[in-house]
Amino acid sequence: MSDADRSDDSPRIAAVPYQPAGQQSGGVRPRIPPLWIALGALGLVMAAAVLFFYMARSVQLRIEPAGARIDVDGGVGFALGSGYLLWPGEYRLLARAEGYEDLAAGFQVRNDPRRQSFQFDMTRLPGRLRLVSNPPAQTFIDGTARGTTPLQALELRAGEYDLLLRAPRYQAYEARIEIEGGGVEQTLQVDLVPGWAPVSVRSQPPGATILIDGIEAGRTPQTLEVGAGAHEIALSLPGYATWRDRLTVTANEALALPEVDLQPAQGRLQLSSIPRGASVTVNGSFRGNTPLDLLLTPGRSHTLTLSAPGYRTLEHRQTVTSDGNEPLQLELQAILGSVVLDVQPADAKVEIDGEAVAPGTTEVKLTATAHRIAASKDGHEPWTGTVTPKPGFEQRVTIRLKTEAAAQAARNPARIASKGGPELVLIAPGEFTLGSARGTQGRQTNEALRPVKLSRAFYLATTEISNEQYRRFAGGHSSGIIRRTTLDNDRQPVARVSWNDAVRYCNWLSQQDGLPPAYESSGNDFALVKPVTTGYRLPSEAEWEWAARFAPNRQERRYPWGAAFPPPAGSGNFADASAQGIAEQLLPGYDDKYPAASPVGSFGANPLGLFDLGGNVAEWVHDAYETALAIDPPRVTDPFGPEPGSKSGSDRVIRGSSWLHGGVVQLRSAYRDFGREPRPDLGFRVARYAQ
Repeated sequence: MSDADRSDDSPRIAAVPYQPAGQQSGGVRPRIPPLWIALGALGLVMAAAVLFFYMARSVQLRIEPAGARIDVDGGVGFALGSGYLLWPGEYRLLARAEGYEDLAAGFQVRNDPRRQSFQFDMTRLPGRLRLVSNPPAQTFIDGTARGTTPLQALELRAGEYDLLLRAPRYQAYEARIEIEGGGVEQTLQVDLVPGWAPVSVRSQPPGATILIDGIEAGRTPQTLEVGAGAHEIALSLPGYATWRDRLTVTANEALALPEVDLQPAQGRLQLSSIPRGASVTVNGSFRGNTPLDLLLTPGRSHTLTLSAPGYRTLEHRQTVTSDGNEPLQLELQAILGSVVLDVQPADAKVEIDGEAVAPGTTEVKLTATAHRIAASKDGHEPWTGTVTPKPGFEQRVTIRLKTEAAAQAARNPARIASKGGPELVLIAPGEFTLGSARGTQGRQTNEALRPVKLSRAFYLATTEISNEQYRRFAGGHSSGIIRRTTLDNDRQPVARVSWNDAVRYCNWLSQQDGLPPAYESSGNDFALVKPVTTGYRLPSEAEWEWAARFAPNRQERRYPWGAAFPPPAGSGNFADASAQGIAEQLLPGYDDKYPAASPVGSFGANPLGLFDLGGNVAEWVHDAYETALAIDPPRVTDPFGPEPGSKSGSDRVIRGSSWLHGGVVQLRSAYRDFGREPRPDLGFRVARYAQ
């Protein structure tokens, strides 16, 4: 049956749900109340919120400039007041602000309960500068060239800049400009100030060439544009003297120079003379010394007067042409005098006023003015002097060249005193033959002739070293006694000293006077320091004999007292009658009153002022004793004997006789002895080089 066939009053038939057996029929499923659902949802939200707030971190984002629009992407969080609550993690910041470049930057929120802060600075957009100048100019910003004006939209970061504009013939423009930035366009227009000024130049006559700083700029009359500053200006016109002046131009200020009246050009005279250096006056006015350029007015006669010492004054008249350049040489007449030259050595080189005189010239004619004379020769000290000849009178110039050694000796004091006691005299160097010739009475085989040159001046003690002087060095020394006669008085010469003892005393004496030591220790012996110093030492054998045989008349001094034997009374302390029983050989008829050593300096000195070079005590000298001497040896300079042990043993040379000697052999100046041991009649004296 269809629904159309049913009436509304008909009973309805409804389906009944199937219900298994044992269940109550008509029961329904329990429903959850909405309140519980709402409470559950609220609980979940609250739990989520608690979890969020527990995990979220407080973050402060600072943006420069303030007010920028900010978007934060990434992670979980939200804005809270002026800050953010964000879960730890990576985030990206986007910021925008007017006049600034967009900012995109990342930041990381750390899992740190403390508040975290992040600072971001946005970059301001550059400004645009529009720069215009009149006239166009080169543009420099902070020293960097940026082109030539006009410049459109020159981009510059915000800030201050040094601006420099340059254009030819205009003053440089310098300014400090400030760029606002942020995309703002600024315009700067500059009118450059001219760096020149109009300068009007006129001359009479006109048509002169104008030169500014040596560069041609036009012809008069003319108005020129001249740069500001100081300048040299000149006007040049043929037939006229060049006019010169200085002018100072102020930029942009016109300058009119007064009309220049050009003067006719002067003639130039190139004046020279013989001799050179003559004094010149023109029309009575001093103009200088030759050689000389003179500017003279053309077309008129000028009086030239030349004068020089030793020459006659010369007067000359001269006319020059306009703008000419003429040479003129005038020779003055010399006023001569005669000068005789007396030169020794005769072959010395002689110069007068720097010009050599022919060798052998003895007379010269010189002008009557001061002349410088110089003489020289190898190995000699140069000589200089002046002479002024007098006409009608002969003048003589005596020139004596000294050898360098003699000249040096002349500069040294004649006598010196050491702090340790002995006084010394200066002895000039020279040449002689050491030893004695065959056939000489009393000659020994060890006295072979040897040519010697002493090149250095030296000092030699006037007396032998006394006991008193030696005991300042060695206080406990005693020279002893001989046959009840003492040798130990203060004024007696020291004796019983070895060669080494004497050398030690020399070094001690050098120390007292602040001189370098002459000896250095060499094992058990001593050796001279090389080169030989100026310290005290024993004299060389050559020095000792040179001093002992010295005679001013150059005659041979065979004995300390002269050339004849026996000695006259008072010649020295030798083995006389008073030495009976002490000495082996006595001088018959000679009595010096001293049986042994006498006080030093008791008898007369030789021509050099030296005492006791014969008699009193024999003396150690520096040289080692040679067992054999060469025959016809070459000349030697400043010899000090062989090195010990080379041609000798350990013996040293002993020179001079003593109070024990009375025979012709020992009393000769050439007598040589040797030994190594101290003796009661053996002492020493000291020497040293002057320079």
